[in-house]
This record gives sequence, structure tokens and C-alpha cells, in this order.
Amino acid sequence: MSLRTLPTTFFRPFSKTLFSFTMLVVCAFAPTLFAQKVDKQIARVLQQTITASQLEPDDKIKVQAKAQLKKDYPKWLTQIRYVKLASMVWEPLQQQFVKEKGITVAPSEVTSFFDYAKKARELQKAQFQQALQKLNADMAAGKVPPAQKAEADAMKKNLQNALDQLGKPLPEPSAQEKEFANRTIQVWKFDQALYKQFGGTVVMKQANPMEPIGAYKKYLEDREKAKNFEITDADYKKNFWQMFDVPKQAPVVPANKVDYSKPWWVLMVEAGQKK
Repeated sequence: MSLRTLPTTFFRPFSKTLFSFTMLVVCAFAPTLFAQKVDKQIARVLQQTITASQLEPDDKIKVQAKAQLKKDYPKWLTQIRYVKLASMVWEPLQQQFVKEKGITVAPSEVTSFFDYAKKARELQKAQFQQALQKLNADMAAGKVPPAQKAEADAMKKNLQNALDQLGKPLPEPSAQEKEFANRTIQVWKFDQALYKQFGGTVVMKQANPMEPIGAYKKYLEDREKAKNFEITDADYKKNFWQMFDVPKQAPVVPANKVDYSKPWWVLMVEAGQKK
């Protein structure tokens, strides 16, 4: 006998039980169903979906930030979400380019990075020594006004403390430091290849004295056109592209001064050695 041939009355004794069981199932899956419904898709990058929940900071951090920032908390939270989205879109595309171009970092390049870090340290040490010698000479010659003596004494102490630190031998690079060096070299090679392909404006930043921000944006426009990524939320999309505008506060490197022939840390040491 099939279910279709069973009389309706057969189910009546079980109607309440069936309803209760159905409600248990619905309640059990309700949180998942609800989360799926409200977890809005914000973007897609290389076939991976980015949803609103993925852009949220840790709950503990949110509680701390809310207590400290008070009325500025909503603005902070929005900016954190924007920055996280930019990172989640940018990093896979960056690694895709690195892979396509066959960009690698050799162990010898990591060793060279630390060699130049030592050279930069010696240059800084020499600069501080010159500054301290000049300050001592000025103070001995009475060139420092009495009203500025306290300030000069404080500067003298700071210079001496810095020289004491720079005089200490450097330990062998840790695994974390080697990873930082590896990443820095990879980013420079990425910038070099990207600038060669796209050109554009280069700006000077503290973490990267030769950042090809114009090439970044052109690359992203190219990847968006190729459907490698898409930002579906209008507000997030607007802010994302603004992040790749030329920053007003960052000095622009003149076109004739843009030099990717050597890593920026090598160029900086060489320039310092010529002074």
C-alpha cells in the first residue's frame, strides 16, 4: 500500500506529534537559516564570497573599542570593516600576480636584506655621533642660550641613549624577522613588476618609500574588468576605490626619481653612503 492510498484518518492520531517534531527541526535549524538570510554578500574575489560577518572584528575587541571610543565607535567600526574588505580583496589578487609572474625570494636575498639593515644602522649611528659632537661643541662654546639648556641636555641624553643601543651587537635574525624580510622583498618585487606593466603615480610612505599606488589601482581595474573580483555593496565599493586614490598627505615621487632598479633599502643606504 502506498502512502497515497492511505486514508486521511490514518494520520490524525499522529498530527500533534508530527507538528511537534516539525517545530523541533525548524527551531534546531533556525539560527543557521537566519544567519544565511542576514549574512549579506559584500564582495567576491577569485570565486570566493566575502560576507558581512567576515568583516566583523572579534567581539572582545569590539567591547573594548566601544568602551574607549564611545561616540566615535560607529565610525571606527565602519572603517575597520572597510579596511578588512580591502585586505581580503587585495591579498588574493596580489598573490595571483606574484604566481603568474613567477616572483620568488631566494635565501641570499634575505641575507642581503639584513646586511643592508646593518649598514643602515651604522649610517644612523654615524649621524647621531655627529649630532652629539656638534651639540657638545655648541654647549662648550656657549652657543646654547640658558633658556634652551634644559632642552639641549635632554637632547644630549637621548642621543647618547640611542648610541648606546646602536652600539650593542645585533642578534641573529629570528624566524619572525626572516619572514618579515621575505615578505618585504616579495612586495618590492611585486611593486617593481606592477610598475613596469602599469606605470602611474608613485608615493613615498614610511613603510614603503616607493609605493606604486597608481599601478595598484590600474591593476585592480584590470582585474575587475576580467571578473576576478566584484564588490556588490555600493558603500563598500565606493570606499574601496577611494583607498587606492593618491593620498593627499603622501609626497609624490617625481617621475624622473622613480627607481625600481634596486630595492629601496639598497638605494637608501647607497644614498646615505654618498653624503
